[in-house]
Amino acid sequence: MATIVPPLPERRRGIGCLLALMAGLALLGGIGFALAGFAGAAGGPSRIREIVTERVTGAHGRLAWIEARGVMFTGGGGLGEGAGITESLLARLEHAAQDESVAGILLELDTPGGSVTDADLVHERLVRLKAQGKKIVVLMGDLCASGGIYAAVAADKVLAHPTTITGSIGVIISALNVSDLMANYGIKDTSITSGPNKAMLSPTRPVDPEHEAILKGVVDALYQRFVKLVAEGRNLPVEKVRALADGRIYTADQAKANGLIDGIEYTEGAMTALRELTAGGPYDVVRYEMEPALFDLFKAAVSRPDPQSALAARVLAGPRALYMLSPGLTGGGLP
Repeated sequence: MATIVPPLPERRRGIGCLLALMAGLALLGGIGFALAGFAGAAGGPSRIREIVTERVTGAHGRLAWIEARGVMFTGGGGLGEGAGITESLLARLEHAAQDESVAGILLELDTPGGSVTDADLVHERLVRLKAQGKKIVVLMGDLCASGGIYAAVAADKVLAHPTTITGSIGVIISALNVSDLMANYGIKDTSITSGPNKAMLSPTRPVDPEHEAILKGVVDALYQRFVKLVAEGRNLPVEKVRALADGRIYTADQAKANGLIDGIEYTEGAMTALRELTAGGPYDVVRYEMEPALFDLFKAAVSRPDPQSALAARVLAGPRALYMLSPGLTGGGLP
């Protein structure tokens, strides 16, 4: 005999409809968040979260606290090791520039350097902030080398942790050449170029001395700019900076003795130094953090690039001039 299944009670049907409605709303909400993620992927101010770390009664303004750790490259949204920090750092500095209540900025910078242009963009943004009357203190982290110094010297005061490694003032264009290896295997490069210099530093052709001379001229010009900005920012003679700028690294004590930094402090001491520069407080302290958009998180979860491979690809996609500690010494995606 067939079993007759009774119809669901009306109450259960109502619950089912309610659940379906809630699922539909959740889906619409997810679409909305995704669209917001796409809109925020450029690192706009809406993605910056302000966290008040110190609130003072009767505060007349605020001090912004920004932490930047990673390689100075554009792209990556600042997500994970090896991701470029330039976009997120510039966005937070711009956020401080637009906030008239911000009297000063503490920038904790931990970087091996990176792209020549990225370091220059950060330096220029700090210069503009100072022109607005905002005081800037840079506190170097575990490593603040090459492009890190290039950016830092724009600050009113440069400090370092006792264990900071800094220096590496100079320019490098990284390139590999496998032409001898190809010859051993009977492989030839038959590329057609529009001019004799179009294949400059091609890894598959023997090194051309004329190409080396051209690139050396570029490196020398960028090096002279680096030396000039350090001399101006640190109020040092150009010749002294040039003597320090042979690519070597320095401890914090050595950097202080040579005038590359003003002192050795921890975060609390650096914040005290900023308060002294911004006389007229008291001030609240607010930390700026980048809030990843949903699209950024989805992209990071799906792709999960190896940080060392990603960094190596950027360094070797050249010729690319870098204000950067030798990539081999940074372990790929430092920090």
